[in-house]
Amino acid sequence: MIKVAIFGATGGIGKYAVQHSLNKGYHVKAHVRDKSKLILKHENLTIIQGEINDYESVSATIKGCDAVIWCVGVPMKKYTGMASLDGHRVLIKAMKDYGVSRLIDWATPSIPFKNDKKSLITVVPGLLAGVLFKQAKAEMIAIGELIVNSDLDWTFVRFMAPKDTPYTGKIKVGFGDVKMNFNISRSDIAGFMVEQVFSKQYIHSMPIIGS
Repeated sequence: MIKVAIFGATGGIGKYAVQHSLNKGYHVKAHVRDKSKLILKHENLTIIQGEINDYESVSATIKGCDAVIWCVGVPMKKYTGMASLDGHRVLIKAMKDYGVSRLIDWATPSIPFKNDKKSLITVVPGLLAGVLFKQAKAEMIAIGELIVNSDLDWTFVRFMAPKDTPYTGKIKVGFGDVKMNFNISRSDIAGFMVEQVFSKQYIHSMPIIGS
């Protein structure tokens, strides 16, 4: 059976990633800070509680998995360090130690990609984030550089305005060259991330998705 490790499994996107993965028949190892927040019960669901900078719980989640989906958010305000960046360092070590190479991560278009075309969606987010969310942008860019320079088979799924709207399965994908609505369902984002587990289309790439 295919096994997928999902970090941030109780978050706005992570909880949908868990459900989409289970719907595909995958076994999910869900890493959470608080077990009580994941009320879903399923025979193919294993819940591991811990912090993202805790090697023991992170490695226990990754062990035996075919891929990792990272859904841990970056705070927009109230910064006391860079927890997600620290967590990514632990994640990379654990993935290397257990021979897991596939990573599906998330970001915003404020992280530039070499294939981006100059457009509203590739220019404006970075400018706004640089003014309104300077620390969040700095952490996100640092995470991007860390992962890109690793030996992992990574994919960064970039998006702008996640909403708690129903799943549609209709997603536009581009690099600034496709017109799209910034608003997109969190369930659609999660579904797209899960689809990348065995897809090679966006390995070492950063697709921007919208509706």
